[in-house]
Amino acid sequence: MLNLRIKAACALGLCVSLCAAGFAASLDERISEQKKQLALLNKRIQFHSKELAQAKAKEKSYLRELSVFDHRVKQSESQIELLDLQIEKNEDEISRLAQDIDAHQQKISELQQMLGKRYVAIYKYSGISDLNVILSANDVAELNNLTYLMKRLSRQDEDALESLKSEIMALESDKLKQEKAQGELVLRKRQRQRERDTNTRAGAQRRELLERIDKEKHVHLAAMKETEEDQRALQKKVDDLIKKRAAERAAARKNNPGAPVVAAHKGKFEWPVPDRRITSKFGMRIHPKFRTRIQHSGIDIGSPKGTPITAAGAGEVIFTGWLRGYGQVVIIDHGNGYSTVYAHMSKISTDEGRAVKTGTVIGLVGQTGVATGPHLHFEVRVNGKAQNPMKYL
Repeated sequence: MLNLRIKAACALGLCVSLCAAGFAASLDERISEQKKQLALLNKRIQFHSKELAQAKAKEKSYLRELSVFDHRVKQSESQIELLDLQIEKNEDEISRLAQDIDAHQQKISELQQMLGKRYVAIYKYSGISDLNVILSANDVAELNNLTYLMKRLSRQDEDALESLKSEIMALESDKLKQEKAQGELVLRKRQRQRERDTNTRAGAQRRELLERIDKEKHVHLAAMKETEEDQRALQKKVDDLIKKRAAERAAARKNNPGAPVVAAHKGKFEWPVPDRRITSKFGMRIHPKFRTRIQHSGIDIGSPKGTPITAAGAGEVIFTGWLRGYGQVVIIDHGNGYSTVYAHMSKISTDEGRAVKTGTVIGLVGQTGVATGPHLHFEVRVNGKAQNPMKYL
């Protein structure tokens, strides 16, 4: 009966271990992916910090400085996400080890009770009971059977002792693992709090710089000049990417005449976010205080941070990355000269070269780049030139 109970407990433990292993593997994959994203952010910070240092040697560059603060915020957020996953893994491991420890203690208790009864019997009867059993045999065959059974009982006692030793060793091992996991958990929670403090400071520096751009005329004018440069850079980026992709498609058709041709877009797009609250229209924008005028090449759609952004039409992702002033950006080529731009994202959820359908999630709403609040900057471009998106939505 005891053996059956031990086997059942082992089978249950194996099932729990397999489930836990699957969940841990999933967490490990997410941790590995988060580490990759963090490494990419670290590279971007180094690049923008170097760019800022070079610019400062010539003249003040407010938008480059803003990019550095932006990346520090994103780096802290990414580090916090990684620590959250690692903390979750620690907590799961501690919980699993607690269950294993309870199971070991239960098995130890059962084995101790069984062996205790055997030792009491051995102490009471010593070798006399063995002799009586042997003398009670009626023939040689029965004597052989009784001797075999007595040896089996002896082996069972030895096996039970070995199982007890094994369970005690496993218990001590799991206790040490649990202690280590608890120590890691405490350290990671402290590190997470430090990252949250770093994130808060970087966010405050970012807001302070944005307020200066909005309040101080010379800062505003310098930033506006950079914004115009950024718009021209985006224009060139879109032009170059579309030309490059068109050339690649032409070469592919030449090498493989039977290759499928990208369907020509008809010029109508779906809204990229559920909200339809326009916070800034397409066209000339006039600053309320300084009366400066600047062209706004898209529309700003007010939406909460983290809102899913979807592809406004079917096409191919031709750019994912960071552009100064625009923050995290995705550009989609829809064919027939049409392209769409999605900016200020908090997270990009697609890759360059990926084919997307209308409604495919490509990222989340944020406020990276020159953005005072969470929103999506959305552009529609025809042959590279920005058009009023409202004509196409």
